[in-house]
Amino acid sequence: MTADLLSRLENAILELGRRPDLLKQFQNDPNAVGEELGLDPEWALVIAAGDRDRLRSAGVNDGITILVSRWFRGDLADSGSAGGFHASSREIEQSDVPTNLVFAAGCSHVPDLLARPEIDPADSVERLTQGYQKLAEELAAAAPDVLLVTADCHFQSFTSGAFVVGTGASHTGSMAFFGRPDLDLTVEGSPELASSIVRAVRDAGLEVEDAPEVHLDHGLIVPLRQLLSDVKVPIIPIITQPARSFSPWNARAFGEQLRSVVEASNLRVGVLATGGLSHWLDPGVFGKVDIEFDTHILELLQLGHGLDLAKLEPFALLSHGQYEFLNWIIMLGLVGPGVCADVFAYEPMEASGGGWTVVNLRIDQAAQARL
Repeated sequence: MTADLLSRLENAILELGRRPDLLKQFQNDPNAVGEELGLDPEWALVIAAGDRDRLRSAGVNDGITILVSRWFRGDLADSGSAGGFHASSREIEQSDVPTNLVFAAGCSHVPDLLARPEIDPADSVERLTQGYQKLAEELAAAAPDVLLVTADCHFQSFTSGAFVVGTGASHTGSMAFFGRPDLDLTVEGSPELASSIVRAVRDAGLEVEDAPEVHLDHGLIVPLRQLLSDVKVPIIPIITQPARSFSPWNARAFGEQLRSVVEASNLRVGVLATGGLSHWLDPGVFGKVDIEFDTHILELLQLGHGLDLAKLEPFALLSHGQYEFLNWIIMLGLVGPGVCADVFAYEPMEASGGGWTVVNLRIDQAAQARL
């Protein structure tokens, strides 16, 4: 979904809402009036049918989509909307990957995978582990000089509700919380590049907290233990705080500000998003997995439309157990649109409590396609 199409959809719906005469004409001939409003026949019929689900999937906000059902069609109970989401194989946007971004991926960081894998089905654990091994090979082949890793706040304590950038020369953390102090980890930092990121984000008018010390927890230790066995690379942790603030829009804007910093660094840069997919820590619902919405996310990533998810309102993600997906949206904002992904693994695991995945973005193919 391009920004231009999203704008045309929103403007068309609002114009129909303002003008009862035009709405009546549209209801009689949606294709003709839709064309006047800058819509192609497909989207004109979506609006005429009151298909909020399609419009929400396209990123149109709920305050606008509700017009097409309750007001345009008189469906006071909004009974025609199921809340489902759709991924379509429409034409993808032109990719624009930063020239020195050499690796981009996302993976889950479930602690049980390393701390007590025996609680989940052995075949599921094996498939997920193989996915990490395949991603480790991709990372080794990319040979980045530095790796940006996004995770969310679990046990750390920061002074603000903003995204946090670790600016220290090293970062240390423990898996003792999960009975595995043998998995404790120390990684080298990249203070100069991290400080450049902080300055760029602030210059853009966005909030960011710089943290000389970031204590690693399972959100960083689990994926890094899986991926760095054959790679020694400085790490810049970027921490989201969904318990204090949750904005898909801000996550994308933050990621987009990283683009100029990466390009100016003259370094081979990689980015890894961690967390997700669906899971809940809430009492009474732990272990629930939203396979349908997880599949929607993975299909969008495979089709090169992952940034569509940044257009969703917070509730649309939170209600599907995706509170960690801000970490992925930062990564997608850095990568830019039009980059397709390979899903190396997806396993819904009830015992460890979620839908776990490993995904690699094909940025090398996107770069070649521009040539």
